[in-house]
Amino acid sequence: MQCDAAAPPQFEDELDRMQRFDLDLDPEGPYRLHPGAFFVKMMKRHSAASAAGIVISLGHFHHMLGHGGLRGSRGGLRIDHAGLEGHYLRSEAFVELVRSGYVGTRGATTHHLQSMIEATLSEGRAVVAAIQRSFR
Repeated sequence: MQCDAAAPPQFEDELDRMQRFDLDLDPEGPYRLHPGAFFVKMMKRHSAASAAGIVISLGHFHHMLGHGGLRGSRGGLRIDHAGLEGHYLRSEAFVELVRSGYVGTRGATTHHLQSMIEATLSEGRAVVAAIQRSFR
């Protein structure tokens, strides 16, 4: 799991866009291990989109970038198991945490993101999101 090249500008733009929206608008809401909306999934090169991978939060990703933990020997972006030092989730564990409500947005943040997603879809663009709803 590695990318030893400079990050493409579109990748940097997507990270910046996610960072602007990664706010907890309902800090007094239900308990979460992590209330962030954005996670980064990394997979082996040339693997299918449905393949297993590892997941880290956007905050963790930015922390690693800021401390040089994701830079290869030639200065490019390099992500691998060793660089993450075991601090990641496998896809299956991440999905279970989302299903159980331990990670993901709360109340006002969820409603804000839901309206943003609806606006994106109305413009004919694609978006992937998981929204948990109470079945009370």
